[in-house]
Amino acid sequence: MRHDLEWSELLLIALNLYGLRGNNTEGMRLRLNSEDEEFMLVLPADRATSPFSLRAHVDPSSPQHGLSELCVDGTPVAEIIEAEPGEEVRGYLRADGTAATLLLQTGVESSGLVKCYQDLLEALASDLADDGEQHLFDEVTLSASGALDEQLIVEHLLAVRAAMTAEGLPESTTLGVLTPALRSKAAFNELAEKVGPVLLFLTTETYKDDSTELAAEPIVPQDAAAADPLSPAASHQSERLSEILSAAREAGHRTSFTYTVGSEPLDEMRAWLLPLAEQTTMWPSLTILPAETPVDDSQHIAAPDERLDFFLEARRLLEQIFAPTHLRPQPWRCYRGLWYRQHAGEHLEGPYV
Repeated sequence: MRHDLEWSELLLIALNLYGLRGNNTEGMRLRLNSEDEEFMLVLPADRATSPFSLRAHVDPSSPQHGLSELCVDGTPVAEIIEAEPGEEVRGYLRADGTAATLLLQTGVESSGLVKCYQDLLEALASDLADDGEQHLFDEVTLSASGALDEQLIVEHLLAVRAAMTAEGLPESTTLGVLTPALRSKAAFNELAEKVGPVLLFLTTETYKDDSTELAAEPIVPQDAAAADPLSPAASHQSERLSEILSAAREAGHRTSFTYTVGSEPLDEMRAWLLPLAEQTTMWPSLTILPAETPVDDSQHIAAPDERLDFFLEARRLLEQIFAPTHLRPQPWRCYRGLWYRQHAGEHLEGPYV
Protein backbone atom coordinates (compact mmCIF):
# COMPACT_ATOMS: atom_id res chain seq x y z
CA MET A 1 0.00 0.00 0.00
CA ARG A 2 2.90 2.39 0.76
CA HIS A 3 4.31 1.99 -2.73
CA ASP A 4 1.01 1.58 -4.61
CA LEU A 5 1.96 -1.79 -6.12
CA GLU A 6 -0.06 -4.79 -7.18
CA TRP A 7 0.31 -7.79 -4.87
CA SER A 8 1.89 -10.04 -7.52
CA GLU A 9 4.39 -7.31 -8.45
CA LEU A 10 5.57 -7.06 -4.85
CA LEU A 11 5.67 -10.85 -4.54
CA LEU A 12 8.01 -11.27 -7.51
CA ILE A 13 10.33 -8.45 -6.42
CA ALA A 14 10.55 -9.85 -2.88
CA LEU A 15 11.18 -13.36 -4.20
CA ASN A 16 14.11 -12.05 -6.24
CA LEU A 17 15.45 -10.22 -3.22
CA TYR A 18 15.18 -12.92 -0.55
CA GLY A 19 15.60 -16.12 -2.59
CA LEU A 20 14.37 -19.49 -1.35
CA ARG A 21 14.80 -21.23 1.99
CA GLY A 22 16.77 -24.45 1.63
CA ASN A 23 20.25 -25.85 1.13
CA ASN A 24 20.59 -25.93 -2.66
CA THR A 25 23.84 -24.05 -3.30
CA GLU A 26 23.45 -24.36 -7.09
CA GLY A 27 20.46 -22.01 -7.18
CA MET A 28 17.17 -22.74 -8.91
CA ARG A 29 15.32 -21.85 -12.11
CA LEU A 30 11.72 -21.31 -11.11
CA ARG A 31 8.68 -21.00 -13.37
CA LEU A 32 5.54 -19.99 -11.48
CA ASN A 33 1.94 -18.94 -12.04
CA SER A 34 0.86 -15.75 -10.31
CA GLU A 35 -2.68 -14.51 -10.98
CA ASP A 36 -2.95 -16.56 -14.18
CA GLU A 37 0.34 -15.35 -15.70
CA GLU A 38 3.61 -17.30 -15.95
CA PHE A 39 6.93 -15.83 -14.80
CA MET A 40 10.48 -17.19 -14.84
CA LEU A 41 13.09 -16.37 -12.18
CA VAL A 42 16.59 -17.61 -11.34
CA LEU A 43 17.09 -17.56 -7.58
CA PRO A 44 19.54 -18.42 -4.82
CA ALA A 45 18.03 -21.42 -3.01
CA ASP A 46 20.05 -21.65 0.22
CA ARG A 47 18.78 -18.65 2.18
CA ALA A 48 18.03 -19.72 5.75
CA THR A 49 16.35 -16.40 6.58
CA SER A 50 14.09 -16.27 3.50
CA PRO A 51 10.32 -16.32 4.11
CA PHE A 52 9.88 -18.22 0.81
CA SER A 53 9.83 -22.01 0.51
CA LEU A 54 8.53 -24.63 -1.91
CA ARG A 55 5.97 -27.28 -0.96
CA ALA A 56 5.02 -30.32 -3.03
CA HIS A 57 1.88 -32.40 -2.37
CA VAL A 58 2.99 -36.02 -2.72
CA ASP A 59 0.16 -37.90 -0.97
CA PRO A 60 -1.67 -39.86 -3.75
CA SER A 61 -4.93 -39.70 -1.78
CA SER A 62 -4.82 -35.90 -1.55
CA PRO A 63 -6.95 -33.89 -4.00
CA GLN A 64 -3.86 -31.66 -4.38
CA HIS A 65 -1.59 -34.58 -5.35
CA GLY A 66 1.09 -33.44 -7.81
CA LEU A 67 0.62 -29.74 -7.01
CA SER A 68 3.69 -27.66 -6.08
CA GLU A 69 3.33 -24.32 -4.35
CA LEU A 70 5.40 -21.31 -3.40
CA CYS A 71 4.77 -20.44 0.23
CA VAL A 72 5.45 -17.43 2.44
CA ASP A 73 5.95 -18.63 5.99
CA GLY A 74 3.89 -21.70 5.10
CA THR A 75 1.03 -19.87 3.35
CA PRO A 76 0.64 -20.71 -0.39
CA VAL A 77 0.98 -17.63 -2.61
CA ALA A 78 1.64 -19.04 -6.11
CA GLU A 79 1.58 -22.28 -8.09
CA ILE A 80 4.93 -23.72 -9.19
CA ILE A 81 4.90 -24.92 -12.80
CA GLU A 82 8.53 -26.01 -12.94
CA ALA A 83 11.49 -25.94 -10.54
CA GLU A 84 14.91 -26.98 -11.84
CA PRO A 85 18.14 -26.90 -9.79
CA GLY A 86 21.15 -25.05 -11.14
CA GLU A 87 21.63 -21.85 -13.10
CA GLU A 88 23.96 -23.04 -15.87
CA VAL A 89 22.53 -23.98 -19.26
CA ARG A 90 23.97 -23.91 -22.81
CA GLY A 91 20.98 -21.99 -24.07
CA TYR A 92 17.39 -21.14 -23.25
CA LEU A 93 14.22 -19.61 -24.67
CA ARG A 94 12.42 -16.45 -23.60
CA ALA A 95 9.47 -14.33 -24.78
CA ASP A 96 7.11 -17.28 -25.27
CA GLY A 97 9.74 -19.06 -27.36
CA THR A 98 10.38 -16.18 -29.78
CA ALA A 99 13.82 -15.27 -28.36
CA ALA A 100 16.76 -17.66 -27.97
CA THR A 101 19.78 -17.02 -25.75
CA LEU A 102 23.01 -18.93 -26.48
CA LEU A 103 25.83 -19.04 -23.95
CA LEU A 104 29.32 -18.35 -25.28
CA GLN A 105 30.77 -21.71 -26.30
CA THR A 106 34.38 -21.79 -25.15
CA GLY A 107 36.80 -24.57 -25.96
CA VAL A 108 35.48 -24.91 -29.53
CA GLU A 109 37.86 -24.56 -32.48
CA SER A 110 37.16 -21.59 -34.75
CA SER A 111 36.36 -23.95 -37.63
CA GLY A 112 33.61 -25.58 -35.56
CA LEU A 113 31.91 -22.51 -34.13
CA VAL A 114 29.19 -22.15 -36.77
CA LYS A 115 28.23 -25.82 -36.50
CA CYS A 116 28.25 -25.60 -32.69
CA TYR A 117 25.85 -22.65 -32.62
CA GLN A 118 23.73 -24.13 -35.37
CA ASP A 119 23.31 -27.30 -33.28
CA LEU A 120 22.28 -25.17 -30.31
CA LEU A 121 19.68 -23.30 -32.34
CA GLU A 122 18.32 -26.58 -33.69
CA ALA A 123 18.07 -28.04 -30.19
CA LEU A 124 16.19 -25.01 -28.88
CA ALA A 125 13.88 -24.88 -31.90
CA SER A 126 13.10 -28.59 -31.56
CA ASP A 127 11.52 -27.88 -28.17
CA LEU A 128 8.88 -25.84 -29.98
CA ALA A 129 8.48 -27.76 -33.23
CA ASP A 130 6.19 -30.53 -31.99
CA ASP A 131 3.82 -29.73 -34.87
CA GLY A 132 6.52 -30.55 -37.41
CA GLU A 133 6.82 -26.95 -38.59
CA GLN A 134 10.13 -25.09 -38.63
CA HIS A 135 10.33 -22.59 -35.76
CA LEU A 136 11.90 -19.19 -36.51
CA PHE A 137 13.13 -16.94 -33.72
CA ASP A 138 12.64 -13.18 -33.73
CA GLU A 139 15.80 -12.62 -31.69
CA VAL A 140 18.99 -14.56 -30.92
CA THR A 141 21.31 -13.33 -28.16
CA LEU A 142 24.85 -14.40 -27.35
CA SER A 143 25.48 -14.25 -23.59
CA ALA A 144 29.17 -13.57 -22.94
CA SER A 145 29.28 -11.46 -19.79
CA GLY A 146 32.48 -13.07 -18.50
CA ALA A 147 34.59 -12.74 -21.66
CA LEU A 148 36.91 -9.72 -21.98
CA ASP A 149 38.53 -10.41 -25.40
CA GLU A 150 36.89 -8.08 -27.94
CA GLN A 151 38.05 -9.96 -31.03
CA LEU A 152 36.81 -13.24 -29.55
CA ILE A 153 33.31 -11.74 -29.16
CA VAL A 154 33.39 -10.46 -32.74
CA GLU A 155 34.43 -13.92 -33.98
CA HIS A 156 31.60 -15.63 -32.08
CA LEU A 157 29.01 -13.09 -33.24
CA LEU A 158 30.04 -13.74 -36.85
CA ALA A 159 29.61 -17.46 -36.19
CA VAL A 160 26.20 -17.00 -34.56
CA ARG A 161 24.94 -14.92 -37.50
CA ALA A 162 26.23 -17.57 -39.93
CA ALA A 163 24.46 -20.25 -37.87
CA MET A 164 21.25 -18.19 -37.92
CA THR A 165 21.45 -17.91 -41.70
CA ALA A 166 22.08 -21.66 -42.01
CA GLU A 167 18.96 -22.25 -39.92
CA GLY A 168 16.87 -20.14 -42.29
CA LEU A 169 16.50 -17.09 -40.06
CA PRO A 170 16.14 -13.91 -42.12
CA GLU A 171 18.61 -11.02 -41.93
CA SER A 172 15.95 -9.01 -40.11
CA THR A 173 16.21 -11.37 -37.10
CA THR A 174 17.75 -9.45 -34.20
CA LEU A 175 21.23 -10.54 -33.14
CA GLY A 176 21.98 -9.45 -29.58
CA VAL A 177 24.99 -9.77 -27.28
CA LEU A 178 25.59 -9.38 -23.55
CA THR A 179 29.25 -8.52 -23.07
CA PRO A 180 31.69 -6.10 -21.40
CA ALA A 181 34.26 -6.61 -24.15
CA LEU A 182 32.97 -4.64 -27.15
CA ARG A 183 34.30 -1.09 -26.90
CA SER A 184 36.16 0.04 -30.06
CA LYS A 185 34.86 1.80 -33.13
CA ALA A 186 36.72 -0.75 -35.27
CA ALA A 187 34.79 -3.65 -33.73
CA PHE A 188 31.44 -1.89 -34.02
CA ASN A 189 32.12 -1.02 -37.66
CA GLU A 190 33.22 -4.59 -38.46
CA LEU A 191 30.03 -5.97 -36.94
CA ALA A 192 27.88 -3.47 -38.82
CA GLU A 193 29.56 -4.47 -42.08
CA LYS A 194 29.61 -8.24 -41.63
CA VAL A 195 26.54 -9.10 -39.54
CA GLY A 196 24.42 -5.95 -39.66
CA PRO A 197 23.03 -4.04 -36.66
CA VAL A 198 23.28 -5.80 -33.32
CA LEU A 199 21.58 -5.17 -29.98
CA LEU A 200 24.41 -4.50 -27.51
CA PHE A 201 23.81 -5.05 -23.80
CA LEU A 202 26.98 -3.73 -22.19
CA THR A 203 27.46 -5.70 -18.96
CA THR A 204 28.71 -3.06 -16.56
CA GLU A 205 29.18 -5.50 -13.66
CA THR A 206 32.02 -7.33 -15.44
CA TYR A 207 33.42 -4.35 -17.36
CA LYS A 208 37.16 -3.73 -16.90
CA ASP A 209 38.39 -0.22 -17.67
CA ASP A 210 41.24 0.33 -20.11
CA SER A 211 43.14 3.32 -21.37
CA THR A 212 42.00 3.01 -24.99
CA GLU A 213 40.16 6.11 -26.17
CA LEU A 214 37.50 5.90 -28.86
CA ALA A 215 38.01 9.42 -30.13
CA ALA A 216 40.90 11.86 -30.44
CA GLU A 217 39.02 14.65 -28.70
CA PRO A 218 38.75 14.48 -24.88
CA ILE A 219 35.58 13.47 -23.09
CA VAL A 220 33.52 16.55 -22.24
CA PRO A 221 31.77 16.14 -18.87
CA GLN A 222 27.99 16.52 -18.74
CA ASP A 223 26.75 19.83 -17.28
CA ALA A 224 25.32 17.91 -14.35
CA ALA A 225 28.58 16.09 -13.64
CA ALA A 226 29.89 18.79 -11.33
CA ALA A 227 27.04 18.13 -8.92
CA ASP A 228 27.22 14.36 -9.17
CA PRO A 229 28.04 12.62 -5.85
CA LEU A 230 30.61 10.34 -7.48
CA SER A 231 34.27 9.66 -6.94
CA PRO A 232 36.52 10.63 -9.89
CA ALA A 233 37.01 6.93 -10.71
CA ALA A 234 33.27 6.20 -10.73
CA SER A 235 32.55 9.31 -12.78
CA HIS A 236 35.23 8.32 -15.31
CA GLN A 237 33.83 4.81 -15.64
CA SER A 238 30.29 6.09 -16.15
CA GLU A 239 31.46 8.49 -18.86
CA ARG A 240 33.60 5.76 -20.47
CA LEU A 241 30.66 3.34 -20.65
CA SER A 242 28.47 6.11 -22.06
CA GLU A 243 31.13 6.78 -24.70
CA ILE A 244 31.16 3.10 -25.70
CA LEU A 245 27.38 3.06 -26.09
CA SER A 246 27.62 6.25 -28.15
CA ALA A 247 30.20 4.65 -30.47
CA ALA A 248 27.95 1.64 -30.94
CA ARG A 249 25.00 3.89 -31.83
CA GLU A 250 27.12 5.80 -34.34
CA ALA A 251 27.89 2.48 -36.08
CA GLY A 252 24.15 1.77 -36.38
CA HIS A 253 23.69 -0.63 -33.45
CA ARG A 254 20.99 -0.59 -30.77
CA THR A 255 22.30 -0.08 -27.25
CA SER A 256 21.53 -1.04 -23.69
CA PHE A 257 23.35 -2.21 -20.58
CA THR A 258 23.07 -4.27 -17.41
CA TYR A 259 23.30 -2.83 -13.91
CA THR A 260 22.78 -4.46 -10.51
CA VAL A 261 20.81 -2.34 -8.05
CA GLY A 262 21.53 -2.47 -4.32
CA SER A 263 25.21 -1.84 -3.61
CA GLU A 264 25.14 1.97 -3.91
CA PRO A 265 23.06 4.75 -2.35
CA LEU A 266 20.27 6.03 -4.58
CA ASP A 267 21.92 9.41 -5.25
CA GLU A 268 25.12 7.68 -6.43
CA MET A 269 23.12 5.27 -8.58
CA ARG A 270 21.31 8.18 -10.21
CA ALA A 271 24.51 10.09 -10.98
CA TRP A 272 26.23 6.98 -12.35
CA LEU A 273 23.32 6.00 -14.61
CA LEU A 274 22.34 9.38 -16.08
CA PRO A 275 25.13 9.49 -18.74
CA LEU A 276 24.31 5.89 -19.78
CA ALA A 277 20.59 6.61 -20.03
CA GLU A 278 21.29 9.26 -22.67
CA GLN A 279 22.89 6.64 -24.94
CA THR A 280 20.39 3.80 -24.39
CA THR A 281 17.91 2.75 -27.07
CA MET A 282 16.53 -0.37 -25.28
CA TRP A 283 15.37 -0.53 -21.64
CA PRO A 284 18.39 -1.76 -19.61
CA SER A 285 18.55 -4.95 -17.57
CA LEU A 286 18.28 -3.51 -14.05
CA THR A 287 18.60 -6.43 -11.67
CA ILE A 288 18.20 -6.98 -7.95
CA LEU A 289 21.36 -7.68 -5.96
CA PRO A 290 21.07 -10.99 -4.08
CA ALA A 291 23.21 -11.72 -1.05
CA GLU A 292 26.65 -13.14 -1.92
CA THR A 293 26.19 -15.88 0.65
CA PRO A 294 23.33 -16.81 2.97
CA VAL A 295 25.04 -15.08 5.90
CA ASP A 296 26.94 -12.20 4.25
CA ASP A 297 24.81 -9.14 3.58
CA SER A 298 27.75 -6.70 3.62
CA GLN A 299 27.42 -5.79 -0.05
CA HIS A 300 23.88 -4.44 0.39
CA ILE A 301 23.64 -0.70 1.03
CA ALA A 302 20.31 -1.08 2.85
CA ALA A 303 19.82 -2.77 6.22
CA PRO A 304 17.79 -6.02 6.12
CA ASP A 305 14.66 -4.49 7.64
CA GLU A 306 14.76 -1.58 5.15
CA ARG A 307 15.78 -3.55 2.07
CA LEU A 308 12.46 -4.14 0.35
CA ASP A 309 11.54 -0.47 0.72
CA PHE A 310 14.96 0.49 -0.68
CA PHE A 311 14.39 -1.51 -3.86
CA LEU A 312 10.89 -0.12 -4.32
CA GLU A 313 12.25 3.42 -3.91
CA ALA A 314 15.03 2.57 -6.39
CA ARG A 315 12.41 1.32 -8.81
CA ARG A 316 10.56 4.64 -8.70
CA LEU A 317 13.81 6.61 -9.15
CA LEU A 318 14.82 4.45 -12.12
CA GLU A 319 11.46 5.12 -13.75
CA GLN A 320 12.18 8.85 -13.40
CA ILE A 321 15.73 8.53 -14.78
CA PHE A 322 14.53 6.78 -17.93
CA ALA A 323 11.29 8.73 -18.36
CA PRO A 324 12.82 11.07 -21.02
CA THR A 325 13.78 8.03 -23.12
CA HIS A 326 10.17 6.78 -23.35
CA LEU A 327 11.56 3.24 -23.05
CA ARG A 328 9.66 0.59 -21.10
CA PRO A 329 10.77 -2.72 -19.56
CA GLN A 330 10.15 -6.00 -21.33
CA PRO A 331 9.52 -8.32 -18.33
CA TRP A 332 10.88 -11.45 -20.03
CA ARG A 333 14.37 -9.99 -20.49
CA CYS A 334 15.37 -9.96 -16.82
CA TYR A 335 15.51 -12.89 -14.39
CA ARG A 336 15.91 -10.70 -11.29
CA GLY A 337 14.02 -7.66 -12.43
CA LEU A 338 12.17 -4.84 -10.67
CA TRP A 339 9.28 -4.73 -13.16
CA TYR A 340 6.81 -7.46 -14.08
CA ARG A 341 3.21 -6.27 -14.55
CA GLN A 342 3.59 -2.57 -13.75
CA HIS A 343 5.83 0.33 -14.77
CA ALA A 344 5.34 3.92 -13.58
CA GLY A 345 1.78 3.07 -12.59
CA GLU A 346 0.86 1.62 -15.99
CA HIS A 347 0.25 -1.98 -16.99
CA LEU A 348 3.04 -3.82 -18.84
CA GLU A 349 2.04 -6.17 -21.62
CA GLY A 350 3.58 -9.63 -21.86
CA PRO A 351 5.18 -11.89 -22.74
CA TYR A 352 6.44 -12.37 -19.18
CA VAL A 353 8.47 -15.59 -19.58
